[in-house]
Order: sequence, then C-alpha cells, then structure tokens
Amino acid sequence: MTARQRPFTADAAFCSSRGLSPSALGRDYRRLHRGIYVEPHSSMSEFDRIYAAWLRAGPDAVVAGMSAAILHGVQYFDRDADVELIRPATGQGRRRNEVRIIRTCLEPADVQTIRGIPVTTPIRTAYDIGRRPPEWRALGRLDDLVRTTGIDLVELWAYIRDRPRRRGIWQIRELIKHIDPASESPGESWLRHVMITRGLPRPQTQIVVQGVTGVVIARLDFGYRRYKLGIEFDGVDFHTAEHQRAADGTRDEQLGQVGWRVVRVVGARLAAEPGAVIEGIAEALRQRGWEPDH
Repeated sequence: MTARQRPFTADAAFCSSRGLSPSALGRDYRRLHRGIYVEPHSSMSEFDRIYAAWLRAGPDAVVAGMSAAILHGVQYFDRDADVELIRPATGQGRRRNEVRIIRTCLEPADVQTIRGIPVTTPIRTAYDIGRRPPEWRALGRLDDLVRTTGIDLVELWAYIRDRPRRRGIWQIRELIKHIDPASESPGESWLRHVMITRGLPRPQTQIVVQGVTGVVIARLDFGYRRYKLGIEFDGVDFHTAEHQRAADGTRDEQLGQVGWRVVRVVGARLAAEPGAVIEGIAEALRQRGWEPDH
C-alpha cells in the first residue's frame, strides 16, 4: 500500500477535498472502524490493520503487546489476534471490534516511532508479552522478539528488576534466563521449555554436526554435544513420504558414524503426552551417560 492507500480518517476536510457526501463515503470506501475507511479493493497488511486501529483510538494511543512485536518485525504471530493499544491510565480498558485498549502509564523512554506510529520499544514490548501466560508461549514470543530486535538481556533484566510490582512479573523473571534467540520456531521454544521445567539440562540450540569427511551433515534443532544426542521438533508428522524417510535414514546413519543419536518429537505427541516425551529424552540421555542430580 502507498501512503494514499493507507486507511484514513474520513474527517470533514477529507470529504470536502474529494467532494464526498457521507452517503458517498459509505458507498465508495470500505469502513474499518467508526470514521476510518480504506480504498474498497485495497488488500490489508498487518501494518494497515494496526494503523487503522491506532487512527481510531487517537494520537495519544501507543501500539503495544504483540501488535508492537509485529511492527518490530517478529516472524511468528496470530494473524487474527486483537490489535493492542495502550492509552493513558485515566478511563477504562475495553475490547471492541478486534481492538483491545489497555489503560496504563508509559514513560517517554518506553515509546518509539515506527512508520509514523508510536510503538512500545523492544524492551517494553518484551516486558509486556513476557508476563502473559502460558509460560511456554511467552518464551516462544520472547525468543522471536529478541532474535528479531537484538534486545540486550542485561538491559531487559534491569528493566524487569526496576518494575517489580506488576502482574505476571514472576513469570518473566523465570523466563529471561531461558531466552534463546537461536530458537527458530515457537514449537522449538515450547519443547525446550518443557524439557527445562521437567528437570532436563538446558540444551544447546542449532547444533552443527560434521561427518567423517568434515562435511556438515546436519544442523540439529537442539541437543547435547557432550552426550552427542540431538533433538528435532516437528510441528506435524511430515516425515511420512518414502523419500523423506529415506533422507532421514541416510542422515541418521551419517550421524551414527560420528557417534550421534537423534530423538524426534512431534508437536501433537508433546501436547498429548508431555511426560512420555520427556521421559523418552531422559532415557536417551541416561543411555549416553547423563546422571540426574537427584
């Protein structure tokens, strides 16, 4: 969308400049919110959806939460989620027309401008999304935001430490030590969180393994170099076609030649039987020499 095609406020000046009556405005343009319109055949990007909600809320609104994370460039988000906006603490928060208004105070340093819109900074955005349950989802969002924006975790910790009396603060205090920007999907973050919270040692992420000739044969989602145990997460069980199974078998054979073993975890099984999944990984670790602390 060009600037002229963005959602716009249909004020009197706009209508006058185009010779539009209120009825013509409603006929010739698509209404997004009260007083906010867009060209009838324009496709709406995530930015446009957020921009339209901000226009409706007014110039004192600040884009926040996952909406801010989207404007900061994160890769993973729910495309039908509410647009989140912060407005000054006076008044009531509300949700209407897929827009959620949060009432709280922001410091000037918490706000920056992206493409003409005030947005919470990466650190403030991390502080907000990291306090929301469930923990495993918050960790995936933090991994994604830190990878995208390069947040300094020392600075994030200082921000959290200096604002101790907020709902969910205990959650982000626990999660910050587990943030890993090398994690490449929410599913990987989810599995890593389950592993850590159920007593397994923290794995290393994106492990590159070379074969006997020195050529790279695999980049494993995560695992344990010390025990030569790799772990691969599949959101769905897509390794079903014959050629895929053959490729997996060839790679596993090459990994075995240099002493590695791979455990594959499918998302559906992790959701249904997390205990069994973790016990399977723990048993593989024990077979390769790991001894639990207890």
